[in-house]
Amino acid sequence: MDYLDLNKQFRQRITLLVGYVLIAVAISTGTIILLYQAYGFGLGKNGAVIQNELTFFSSHPNPANIYANNQRQPVTTNTRLTLPSGIYHFKLTRTGYHDWQRNIELQGGGVVHFDYPFLFPVSLTTDKLQTLTGEPGLASQSPDRRWWVVEQPGSMTDFAVYDLKNSAKPATALTLPANLLTKPSTNENWQLVEWADDNRHVLLQHNFDGKNEFILLDRITPDLSINLNRTLVSETGQLTLKNKKYNGYYLFDSATKTLQTATLGAPTLLPVQQRVLAYKSYGNNTVLYVTDSGAPADKVLVKLRVGNKIYPIRTLPVGNIFLVDLTEYSGTLYVAAGDNSDNKVYIFKDPVGQLTAQPNQAVVPVQVLHVPAPNYLSFSNNTQFIVASNANRFGVYDAENELGYNYTVQKTLDAPQQHATWMDGDRLIMTSGGKLVVFDYDGTNVQTLMPAHSAYIPAFAPDFKSVFSLVASPTAGQLDLTQTYLLTAADR
Repeated sequence: MDYLDLNKQFRQRITLLVGYVLIAVAISTGTIILLYQAYGFGLGKNGAVIQNELTFFSSHPNPANIYANNQRQPVTTNTRLTLPSGIYHFKLTRTGYHDWQRNIELQGGGVVHFDYPFLFPVSLTTDKLQTLTGEPGLASQSPDRRWWVVEQPGSMTDFAVYDLKNSAKPATALTLPANLLTKPSTNENWQLVEWADDNRHVLLQHNFDGKNEFILLDRITPDLSINLNRTLVSETGQLTLKNKKYNGYYLFDSATKTLQTATLGAPTLLPVQQRVLAYKSYGNNTVLYVTDSGAPADKVLVKLRVGNKIYPIRTLPVGNIFLVDLTEYSGTLYVAAGDNSDNKVYIFKDPVGQLTAQPNQAVVPVQVLHVPAPNYLSFSNNTQFIVASNANRFGVYDAENELGYNYTVQKTLDAPQQHATWMDGDRLIMTSGGKLVVFDYDGTNVQTLMPAHSAYIPAFAPDFKSVFSLVASPTAGQLDLTQTYLLTAADR
C-alpha cells in the first residue's frame, strides 16, 4: 500500500513542492510582466527592456491612417497605439484630405493624447448662400459658435442673425430700438467689444463724431437692448464685461487712469483701482493691471488684484502697448504680461501660490516668449495655449506640456488685420493673399483654404464641418456670403 511506502511519500512531497515552486514562479513572472506592461515596459528584439508609451490619436474626420516614421501602424485614429519611447515623425492620412504631420517625442511609461489633428480636404466645395449689397460694419460669432450676427449694409440698426447649426434656415432679422443710438452729425461705425457667456448678449461700441457709446445688444429680444452710457451715467472710457456676464461691467478711463465697476442692478460706478494704464479681468474679483504708481523711472509695474489683496508680478519697461491676459487652466491661474518695447512676454503659473509660499521672493515665470514688438496676446479657446504675436511672428506656450514655441509663418497678413486669431483651442487663422490660412498652435500644418475678406473673421460651424465667410462679389461693392465644406462629399 502506497501510504505505507515512505519512499513514495517522500517523492510525492518533493513533486508537490516543486509544483508549488513552479506555480509561484509563474505567478510572480506573470505579475512582473503585467507590472512592466502597466508601467510601459516591454522587451525589444534583442531581449533588452524598453519603455513604451500608450498613445491615442484622434482626428477630424475620423478614422485616419497612422504612420510612425513612415511605417503604417496596425490601427487607425481613435484606437490606442503602443510605441517604444523615442522621437517619431507621425503622419495621419485619409483619402481626399491633406496629410497631418508632426514630430513628437514619446517619453515612455505614460499615456499621451493627441486629440487635435484636423485634416482639411484637398478640394474644397463652396456654396454661395447670399449676396450683400455692401460691406457690413460688423460680423461677429457667438462663443458657442452657433450664432453669427451680421450688420445689414447701409443700416446701423439692422442685423441678420444666422443659426450656423442649421445653415439651411433663413437668417433672423434683428432691429435695434429707435433712439437707442446717439445720432451722428458726420459718420459712425460699430466695433465689437465682447460676447457674454450666455451667447445672447453682445457688448458693442458705437463710434460717432469722434466719440463712443456702448450698446448691449440682446440677440433674442432686441427691444431689451440697452445704451449703457445712459444707464451707467458715463460718457467716457472703455467698457468691458465682468466675469463674461452681461449685467456686470468694468469702466476704464484712460485719461484719468481710473478703473471702476458697476452692474445693471446697481449702476452707480464704484472705484476699483487708480493709476491704471492697462488691465484685464478674470472672474468676479481678479484684475491684472499695469500701473506707473510707485514704479522706478522709465518702468511700469504689473500687479494682480484678487479681491482686496494686491500681488506684485513684474516690472516692465515703459512702452506704448501693454499686453496683459490671465485665465485658469486645469484649475490653476496663469498670468501673461509684456509690452511692445521689450520683445518679451512673460508667462506665470500660480503667481499667488508662489508669493504665498515665498512672500519675499519675486514671481518666477514658467516661460518667456520672444516676439519682436508684440502687439497681440490671447489664450486659446480651451485655455491650454497662449499666443503672443506681431504680424506673422509668433510665440506660443503650451500649459499642458510646459513647452514653448517661437516661429514665423511664411504668410503675410492682409490689411486691415492686425493679428491672427484662434480658430479653436488648437489652431490659429488669418487671411493672407485673399485666402484663409490655418495652422496648428506650433506653426505646423499650414493650410491655405478658400477666399476670405480680411475685414471679417470667418465663422466656423459648431461641429467644424463647414466655415462661413464673406468674400468679394463679382459685382463691385457687393459681398457674397459663402459656406465652404470641411469634409469631402463622401464624408458629409
